[in-house]
Amino acid sequence: MITEYVSSIFAIMVICYAIIMYGLGTFFQLYLGKYFVKKDYSYQPTVSVMLSCFNEGETVYHTIKSMRESNYPIEKLEILAFDDCSKDDSFAWIQKAAAEFPNIKAVKNKQNQGKAHSVLDAAKMATGEILVGVDSDCIFHPNAIKELMACFAEPKIAAVGGRVGVKNSNVNWLTRYQTVSYALSFILLKSVENIFRKIQCLSGPLVAIRRECFFEVAPQVQRRHFLGVKVTNGEDRALTQMLLRAGYSTYLNIDSLCWTTVPTKLSEYVRQQLRWRRSAIGQWLDALVRLPVMLKNNTTLSALFSLMPVFVLMSWILLVITSWISGNLIETLNRVVIFHVIISPFIALFYNFFAKRYFKEDSLESTYALSIGLIVSSLWFPFSGVVITIFALCTLDDAGWVTRAEPENNIIKD
Repeated sequence: MITEYVSSIFAIMVICYAIIMYGLGTFFQLYLGKYFVKKDYSYQPTVSVMLSCFNEGETVYHTIKSMRESNYPIEKLEILAFDDCSKDDSFAWIQKAAAEFPNIKAVKNKQNQGKAHSVLDAAKMATGEILVGVDSDCIFHPNAIKELMACFAEPKIAAVGGRVGVKNSNVNWLTRYQTVSYALSFILLKSVENIFRKIQCLSGPLVAIRRECFFEVAPQVQRRHFLGVKVTNGEDRALTQMLLRAGYSTYLNIDSLCWTTVPTKLSEYVRQQLRWRRSAIGQWLDALVRLPVMLKNNTTLSALFSLMPVFVLMSWILLVITSWISGNLIETLNRVVIFHVIISPFIALFYNFFAKRYFKEDSLESTYALSIGLIVSSLWFPFSGVVITIFALCTLDDAGWVTRAEPENNIIKD
């Protein structure tokens, strides 16, 4: 039957993408290091860290503390900490940090406006040559800022991102799975884009941008809309895409580290992934619409990188549709699960070998525990591909973040 043949083609496309990208990423990391940015640690411009907080409580204090204990020169580093009308004592903790550490400005918004617009306000107050966006629930390595700045030796690079690790990696199977997912994505998957200075999404927890480049695209950030609804999330991917379409290069420095706390419960993880999927799909659709601009101002390769996730997503959706039409949907999903169950122990062995040898910060307690976590998480792939994707497509105009309490009085979650 032709639908069975077509579904096989889509399955091959998805598998080949994963094999090629992770395979190339491993090869690049091991053998092509000379093509990564040549860092200049003598370059130490003034830096303004922009932080927007909503209902983080004491966590925001430890975030600021870790940033203030950076190895970067104190006189060249200012922190602009905005509280976006939190309902808890977050602003009190920001004020405590401002009283204890130098060069910190504590600001409380008059009304809730979301992270993107708080960052825009912070940028107007900033005095630094380089603007650094951070998340208010992360802990930063002392060398994080220094590592970011060292990459601006290449004048064409407009923005440099850091690597995000997991603080609570060994809690259960879900956190172990997320630890592997984060590490492989930052260290391997993005290596291909990194070689060509075409990182498509610099993650919001840690990203540095040249001041003049930020203000060049700031008006676009301010007027972001999707399907008539003002967009207040996914600003990291959107900002990166705007810089690329403006003709700049972007880079990821995996030696610039920060750590975040990931969901420990499946319900929390599902809500987070739904939010991320909405944002990603919206940006991928935007990339399709603005493809001519990317081709004109950047390179064909950058346009290709921006469309690859759309291609894989559509291949997965079409795989599900053709399998359903041919009556083989359950069989197809079973094969997906079985395939991941089989390869999970090998991924665990490879990961722990790679992490212990090259990236000790991401090591996990045991290969056995990690294997179990990856096997259990195999059930996530068909659920994510079918349920999360379809629900995200049907709710793209939802402005909420769904990872915290429901908005009250039009509160926008950071």
